[in-house]
Amino acid sequence: MFIATGVSQTIAKYYWHGPEVPSWSLRFHIIKNILNKYLAESLPQDTTNDLSEKIDFRFIADYIAMNNLPSRALTVDIGHNKEFNIVVDEHICTEYKLSRYGDSGNKINVLAEEDLASAQDGQPRTVSCQIVVGAAAQICTGCKATVGQHPRLQMLEPEPLSIDERVILHLHGGAYCVGERSLTHLHVYASMSSSTGLRVFSPNYRLAPRSCFPSQLHDCVLAYKDLLRRGFAPENIILSGDSAGGALAVALIFVLREMNAKMPVGLMLVSPWVDSTCSGESWTTNQGKDYLPPLNLENPFHPTRMFYAAGRRFSKQMLEELKCPLVSPIFGDFTGMPPMLVQIGQNELLHDDICDFVKKAKKQAEKDPNASPVLLEVYENMPHVFVLFDFADAAKQAFESMNRFAKQVFCK
Repeated sequence: MFIATGVSQTIAKYYWHGPEVPSWSLRFHIIKNILNKYLAESLPQDTTNDLSEKIDFRFIADYIAMNNLPSRALTVDIGHNKEFNIVVDEHICTEYKLSRYGDSGNKINVLAEEDLASAQDGQPRTVSCQIVVGAAAQICTGCKATVGQHPRLQMLEPEPLSIDERVILHLHGGAYCVGERSLTHLHVYASMSSSTGLRVFSPNYRLAPRSCFPSQLHDCVLAYKDLLRRGFAPENIILSGDSAGGALAVALIFVLREMNAKMPVGLMLVSPWVDSTCSGESWTTNQGKDYLPPLNLENPFHPTRMFYAAGRRFSKQMLEELKCPLVSPIFGDFTGMPPMLVQIGQNELLHDDICDFVKKAKKQAEKDPNASPVLLEVYENMPHVFVLFDFADAAKQAFESMNRFAKQVFCK
């Protein structure tokens, strides 16, 4: 009911007062306002910190799971998609060596040990993963046919189509709580694929609050290792992510670097949630401009709280823990990073956090003549993860910029 009411109010306001921003269409207004209303009303916004330990987050997890729908097929004019399972067997189980990250490093080691024990018992865990190919993508260099015209079923199989196939591994956003299999994200993957001509792989990592940190990061490490196991070379993989997935992408690079593992050739980030403490001024100054509602870390339902430690009371100690680079990459060391493309909206609440992240990365790069470039693109009047509005001119420009970036890093 609230959606119907919201749409009616948005249409009336649009025609009576005109667009909030001249470049925003009525469709843009409707989707932005529906997102805002859904996010603002889906969970209580006034719950106090002292109730943290009294909330049964199992019910919250069940409620959230109701919104995570089964995988759906894209329409052929958009692209093609298929889901497969990554089997977490002994070949991709790993022992992390992340002593510099303290307790966070220990936590991810526990998860790895659990996976190894399950694999050795003959009951390996699985992580589902999407493969998406955009309708306009020319995957086969031999015949130059688009995927929609190509008869080969291998297009949607997880093995490389050729020994040197290049792909994108994308980590979805959704505040670590939602986003897997969402049709909006599938459309984004299809647009990325059509623009770059690359297949897009996206793991459905475990979600909070049923699974808290570092479950999501561990699953993303496994997805990357699975690509390598199947025969994809690191120099043929671009890692990307939006919002929470952007933070996971940077944290994954930190993990690979710490373990002296080969890294992806490039990193593409859209509105990455790089600071889980949400400390930037734009969390206040951009309120009302973005579809994200204002958030308070004192609230047990804050996505940071549900992601990091659902049911635990917020404290100064937790605030310090959130500054671990595997949780908030802005506090990390950017030495040895691959080339980065960072795209953000001018109006998003995360604006200042992301700009500070880029400034820090660039400052470190200035001290190293061999450092990779860091590119920042700010899209005027755009909200958080604006590429979800894939029909907007800004989103189309962003996808084309991804294509240029991909060509540059693959040809370096």
